[in-house]
Amino acid sequence: MNVGPPVTPERTQSRLASRLLVETQLTSLVKAIAIVRKLAGGSFVFDRGIFFLAILRASGEVLADWPNAPRSQTDNGGISINALSQSLHRPFETVRRHVNALIAAGLCVRTNSGVVIPISLRDDPDVAALLVHLHDSLVWLADEFHAVDLPLPRAATAEHPYRADITLAASIDLALGAFDNVGMFVADWLELAIVGAVLVASVRRITLDSELARQYSETETVVPIELRDPVSAAAIARAMTIPYSTVRRQILATTAAGKLIERGRGVLLSDDLLAGPGAAIMGATATMRTAALFGRLVPGGFPFNDPKQAYVAGRPPLVDFS
Repeated sequence: MNVGPPVTPERTQSRLASRLLVETQLTSLVKAIAIVRKLAGGSFVFDRGIFFLAILRASGEVLADWPNAPRSQTDNGGISINALSQSLHRPFETVRRHVNALIAAGLCVRTNSGVVIPISLRDDPDVAALLVHLHDSLVWLADEFHAVDLPLPRAATAEHPYRADITLAASIDLALGAFDNVGMFVADWLELAIVGAVLVASVRRITLDSELARQYSETETVVPIELRDPVSAAAIARAMTIPYSTVRRQILATTAAGKLIERGRGVLLSDDLLAGPGAAIMGATATMRTAALFGRLVPGGFPFNDPKQAYVAGRPPLVDFS
């Protein structure tokens, strides 16, 4: 019997891709929540920031041809409250309450087709800063993929000039895509935010170290517990601008469910969660999602051979857990 040479396992680096993806989603969501809190007021607007992002994505005239001047000064299109409820898997009355609060704060308006972010808000310095941050967050993801040799599409040819508006729209889709996991691995939005924050904070020094990132890049290469940095409820509360009592209560519930473990003065994701079948599914999903997302940027002339060229304001600050 002929025995061939051993087959080298395919390197998907899905665990590293997943960590980078969550880091990108988290920085986008935290920035959106901070801007909505500043503009709308209120002590706890976590959900409201997410609804604002979803309405922004549906506001085609606001995103069109960004960062150039808006093509129109008329607030057209939009998304209905019912469509928001279905796409984000939230009760209709909950969505309606948050949308009404956003309307009252002047952050969105009603049209015949639903609710939209008014075009005039593109001139608001805080909203303008949010749009730049969202765009540059996705550029950062491509930049990090490029730095550790994760697969990227070929750069577009010269006849495809770069269109930042396509990257911006894709970045919002990426941030909102985090909530596709609700009901599969986490119970609700808040648990998703806490688990994501613990994941990002505990292994960031691994993720951002090119050598260690490659060493712990595959589904089967879980970062050992002694190399992970516990993150405290207070650090998460500060970083996410969520009340400490809310974070602590969620951590206790998530720890009781076996998804988090206490370590020193903080918590880590449990090995059962990190090494379980769900992690493999999430890693594969992250790999496919980023591949599809980056593919959307090719017609927009994204410089995959040197992603740094696409930054508007440079590498965005990551969420601060200090």
